[in-house]
Amino acid sequence: MSELFNQKSSLPGKIPSGLFNSTFGFNGSSWASEMSETKSLAFNGYFISLFNLHIDRYPLLLADHVRHAVPSTWEPAAFA
Repeated sequence: MSELFNQKSSLPGKIPSGLFNSTFGFNGSSWASEMSETKSLAFNGYFISLFNLHIDRYPLLLADHVRHAVPSTWEPAAFA
């Protein structure tokens, strides 16, 4: 069970994370002794999608007035 929590949190290993300990009320003092209690843990849940988000990536184009306002060469003295 702790390994599943770690995978969902992108953490390697089987040692319980703080999220796992706080979810099931463990104090995290000795994860080896609490391991026997976690063998029988399970949770049921339902995922309800509120919305789907799709982002299209278009090439970004600068407006003409921006391109003309930016100098073509780097001259720090000109910016000062």
